[in-house]
This record gives sequence, C-alpha cells and structure tokens, in this order.
Amino acid sequence: MAPLFDSHCHFAPGDDIAGVLARAREAGLSGLLAVGGDAAADAGARAAAALAPGFALPAFGIDRTEAGSIPDPAALASRLAALEEAVCSGGAAALGEIGLDYSRGDDAASRARQRALFAAQLRLAARLGLPCSIHSRDAEEDTLALLRENLSPELAAAGRAGSLHCFVGSAGFAAALAPLGLSFGLSGIVTFRSADALRAVVPLLPRDRILIETDSPYLAPVPLRGNPCEPAFAVHTARRVAELLGLPGDEAFALFDANARRLFAPA
Repeated sequence: MAPLFDSHCHFAPGDDIAGVLARAREAGLSGLLAVGGDAAADAGARAAAALAPGFALPAFGIDRTEAGSIPDPAALASRLAALEEAVCSGGAAALGEIGLDYSRGDDAASRARQRALFAAQLRLAARLGLPCSIHSRDAEEDTLALLRENLSPELAAAGRAGSLHCFVGSAGFAAALAPLGLSFGLSGIVTFRSADALRAVVPLLPRDRILIETDSPYLAPVPLRGNPCEPAFAVHTARRVAELLGLPGDEAFALFDANARRLFAPA
C-alpha cells in the first residue's frame, strides 16, 4: 500500500509517544501533523516532533476552549506573542488547532471571545505564511465569515490556507470553503454507521483537497471502534474514503499523502 499522512492527531505528555510513532511507521504512514491547541497538546506535539523529526510535524495554536481564559485585548496580545514565539522556535508546520465551537450552548460573550481569538490567529498565520488546522462545529456561518476576512490571499490562491479538520459539513459548506484554499480532513467518522450524510458529501469534495486524519486519541474508525485511536488507524479511514471515491487503494493513498504534504510539508 502507498504511504499515507495523518493530517491531524494529538499527543499528550505521559503518552507512549514513541510506541505510537513506531506503530504509525509500521502501518505505512509517511508522516503526521502533531496538533496542539493548549499547553498539554502543544507539549505533546513538541515531544512527538523531537522523537521523530521530519516525520512528526508540529502545529501549535490556541484552541477555542482557551477563549474563556483570555478576557481582554491585552491578554490576547500576550498569548499571541507567546504563540508566535512557539511557532517560530519550534519549526511549526501549521497553526492549530484553532476555530469555533458553538455546540455547547455558549452565551454571546463566550462566542465573541472565540471569534476574536480565531480571527487573530488567522491573521497571525497569514503573516507567518502558515496553513491552519481549523475546528468548526455548529458555527458554519461565522467560520466562513472570519475565514473570508482574515485568510492569506496568497495561501488561498495556492490552495494552502489550511484544513477543516474532522470535516462533517454539508456539500454547501464544502463548496464555500474550497475557493478559500482550504482542504477537508476526513476522520474515522466517515466509517461510522450514522455517517451516511457525510459519505454522500465525500465524492463531491475536490480530490486534490481531501486529507485523512485520525484526530487521535479520539474517533477510532470501524473496525476499531471503542479503542483509543492512534495514527496507525488512519489506514482504515483511508480505505473507506477510497471506496467512496471509486479509487484503487494505492492510488487513493498516494493522492491523500500528496495532498497533505503539499499543504503541511511543501518541497
């Protein structure tokens, strides 16, 4: 089977990171994006990158879950300065995980803090010339508005603005995202029995923008549901997506790998 890149996974201090990385290599992965978002996830991304340089590419960010701890513009400026230092000193391949999540019934003020944090990081990514790994849940309208206002036009034109990680959106949302230079990270959800709507959208996605991800340690795909997920499991998701696209396995894996490397590890 051709190589495969896991475009979004997480590590935490205390995990058996070396073992997870070894199993990923044994499964045929060519690399992975180790994604941060808070202190623990950022530390895990650093640890993975240190253990497997060139294989585990780090991403650092300030996730929407951190918005409540950033009460004013001065605090936001301080956090952004620290993030920029981490990104530049840590050789980050992307900013992430960043974005919006309105699924928990947050109040208007909480959502406003999320939007301010997301927009500021999109502008930082544009200035640094880096793609973003983006979370959007129950927030399609605001996500689109902020992307249109703040993404780098140069990265968008090159198709390197970032990825909507764990994409489960509608065909309409996908059609609006594609012209912005964004890719679509498909996780183990695409294998779930309840995911018929997502499976119907997959063949409509631009093939050169489809990525495979695990979002590990979450969302283990069929046939491994119920287990802690890890990057090695990406092959199961990739096989299911290949079936949905009507592509032979080797051809599909090579496509997904090339798409991820063009985005996060351009030559």
